[in-house]
Amino acid sequence: MTKNNYEPLANASFVTFIDEATNSRYVTTTDWDLIWRSVEIEDALARRFSVTVPGRDGQLDLSDALGGIYYENRNIVLEFVCVNYIIERFNLLASRIRNALDGKVCRVVLSNDSSYFWRGRPQIEAEWGGLNYSIIRVSMDAEPYKYSVSSSYDPWIWNTFSFVNGTIVTESDVVVNNRTIERTLPADRARGKPTIWLNNGEVQVKLSTMTQWLTLKSGANVFPEIRMSAQEPKVLQLKGNGTVGIDYRLGSL
Repeated sequence: MTKNNYEPLANASFVTFIDEATNSRYVTTTDWDLIWRSVEIEDALARRFSVTVPGRDGQLDLSDALGGIYYENRNIVLEFVCVNYIIERFNLLASRIRNALDGKVCRVVLSNDSSYFWRGRPQIEAEWGGLNYSIIRVSMDAEPYKYSVSSSYDPWIWNTFSFVNGTIVTESDVVVNNRTIERTLPADRARGKPTIWLNNGEVQVKLSTMTQWLTLKSGANVFPEIRMSAQEPKVLQLKGNGTVGIDYRLGSL
């Protein structure tokens, strides 16, 4: 018998891919019988903006001038192996995976970091290596941040919560009852814009640093003026009479 010369990443490790357009979910172990071999996550490079100023040594660094540091996309490579596949069966498997993922916007959840997902467009490479083992390689041009699987609008689920780096946020049913109430938007490395859902009633909203109130329409509302900060929490104020939900995900490098 030929000895397998591959090393799995860890027992029971797997990756979940979610097609954002259809919400179709694929688990590498149960759907495709793949063994997760390795993962490479490149560092996200910070964008640098600098100008030369006459009469000044060096260059003037303006990287923070637009409200914080911004980053380039990062490349992520996931490698899987499958064992004892004849070439015809392997080609069918590779086609199934390409049809499911290739070129589509996907969320990718690693079982060893299951509180977060990466977002990008996978590209599939398939290498048949004989009956010993063959390789499926998934490369992805991913956004610089990974995002929390659970949003503030979702119910808190114990079995997906990480006691190491998880953050509990639940803002799905906020009652505004003829008075101004405040909710804290936590500091967010990705500086996300929350979606504010007006479930019923008439409610206005603003950040505590703003002077003008913004009127919510029924359903989802996203305002360019209301954005989370990477440095410190912000206070969201609501007034009127109704029920709202505040939906955001936290990002991390």
